[in-house]
Amino acid sequence: MKKLSRQEFLNWLAWGSVGIPGTLLSLGSFRFLVPELVFGPPAMFKIGKPEDFPLGSRMLLPESRLFITSTGEGIMAMSAVCTHLGCTVGKLEWGYQCPCHGSRFDTGGRVLRGPAQKPLPWFKIFQGPDGYVVVDTWRPIARGTFFTLA
Repeated sequence: MKKLSRQEFLNWLAWGSVGIPGTLLSLGSFRFLVPELVFGPPAMFKIGKPEDFPLGSRMLLPESRLFITSTGEGIMAMSAVCTHLGCTVGKLEWGYQCPCHGSRFDTGGRVLRGPAQKPLPWFKIFQGPDGYVVVDTWRPIARGTFFTLA
């Protein structure tokens, strides 16, 4: 076995101090070339036919975490996700209550009691060409915006 000279040792040290970080940097940079996709629930989905929501009904769609309410003004879609920490709120006679920290919301989603500071958002609702009612949860809409049946 051959002994390394001082010059050879310093060459190995120099190339290692450049090569190892360079390799790690290249591998780390390669990670940014591959997109990190996160698949979640769709932002727009069908919830049923208009006749599935009779006048005066207020129902929870647990898989999409939405409340659908049908009133004389029309049908509205409201989030069932508490604006405090994201728990699913429960339906009560007078409105909604979060089981995690006790936030209370009226039937329109406005905060009655904290710790939640923001009201439950409403979402756009419309009838698709196939006759089904569609909810678009991409962007919240103004409170009091109802879908009216044709």
